[in-house]
Amino acid sequence: MININNAVQFQHLIWDRSMKKAKVVVDATCGNGHDLLYLAKRAQKGCHLFGIDIQMKAINTSKELLKTNDIAPDVSLTFIHDSHDLALAHQLKDEVIDLMIFNLGYLPGSNHKVITKPHQTIDAIDKGLHKLSKSGVITIVAYPGTPDGMKEMQSLTSYLSDLEQKLYNVCHWHPMNQINNPPELFILQKR
Repeated sequence: MININNAVQFQHLIWDRSMKKAKVVVDATCGNGHDLLYLAKRAQKGCHLFGIDIQMKAINTSKELLKTNDIAPDVSLTFIHDSHDLALAHQLKDEVIDLMIFNLGYLPGSNHKVITKPHQTIDAIDKGLHKLSKSGVITIVAYPGTPDGMKEMQSLTSYLSDLEQKLYNVCHWHPMNQINNPPELFILQKR
């Protein structure tokens, strides 16, 4: 059973449903590779997963994690060392995406000054929305527990609140009785 007060675990419910039919999946912030591994283990035959990160350390750690685990041979992986907004504009410009995930903030165990930036994240989400398949999903975990994380979450909330209701379903999940501003989850689905 998942911990319903944990945004990262809670989003697995959404991912599990999406992965039953997903052909193209993008982890826009692959970090240490744990989310990408979770998705790769649930990928169907022929699914292509992309792992994007601006830090080469994250790409290498993710590659190693996936290499040491049993991933089906008919699931393909591509790693992109770039900012998520630029990767979506260039390397993934022609892809139709079924599921795209973001885990914002900094790389755990690394330099906390290298963080996701609100303008780049919003630009990446905007590009991703235009690439989503019908009923495609984007999940975003934001970390408002730091001043930078709070600023990013506020920027996201403002941007996402203005998305056209006729085109997208947008939900915001957050723990209500937890201290220290725990992570919050945004879920977007193309109609």
